[in-house]
Amino acid sequence: MFGMRRLLRRSLLVLLIASVVYLVLLAYPQPLFADEIARNGLIVHTSVPLPTAMQVSVDRAASRLQRSAVSRGAGTIHVFICQTQPLFSLFARQNYRVGGVADWLVGQHAFLRESDLLNDRLISPSGTPVAADRPLSYFIAHEAMHIAIARYLGRLQYSQTPQWVDDGYADYVARDIDYAHAWRQFREDARELDPRRSGLYLRYHLMVAYLLEKKRMPVDVLLRTPPDRDAVERELLSLTDWPSS
Repeated sequence: MFGMRRLLRRSLLVLLIASVVYLVLLAYPQPLFADEIARNGLIVHTSVPLPTAMQVSVDRAASRLQRSAVSRGAGTIHVFICQTQPLFSLFARQNYRVGGVADWLVGQHAFLRESDLLNDRLISPSGTPVAADRPLSYFIAHEAMHIAIARYLGRLQYSQTPQWVDDGYADYVARDIDYAHAWRQFREDARELDPRRSGLYLRYHLMVAYLLEKKRMPVDVLLRTPPDRDAVERELLSLTDWPSS
């Protein structure tokens, strides 16, 4: 009995030490990354030496982030590109098959999976580059925007933010789309406008753009007291055409 208790105490101690080490690693992952480049409050780290071409990708991402007052007031945001699957899995945990994750709770850093750093492309879990309309710079800006929103709202309120608002606003900042075309696809129930079928956030992006650009809803209202999702979708479906600016 005494031996079992001693073994249990040792196991719990090992688990505690491992947990503390992991939390420290989430907060300070820099030692695992070889290089970095900084632009306008955005610092991108990679686990391999950075090629010169990455300066363009980081510039594009930083430029997108500067369009939002939410990100401009967020302070320095670190994005870590993990060039091996084990390294990405270490930070993504059960979400290891996604393009990127935002650790808003502990370190407030973003982590991306393996990428083609020379050509501004994220590598999908299947090993092929993600389509060119979502370059690496898009993923950097999108995940960094999650961190910016979390800092803007605070951890507690961010944890209660609807996904369509969180991913919709991050997508709205990170890329441009043809809203009239997206709206027509939405009305036709196209696969691309269904996040469950496509894995894309175009539906949420369209909803956010409609509220911000057509309804003139302030960003603070959208993020802090978002309207009912179903009501926004019904309003979009009731339109006879995409409103002109």
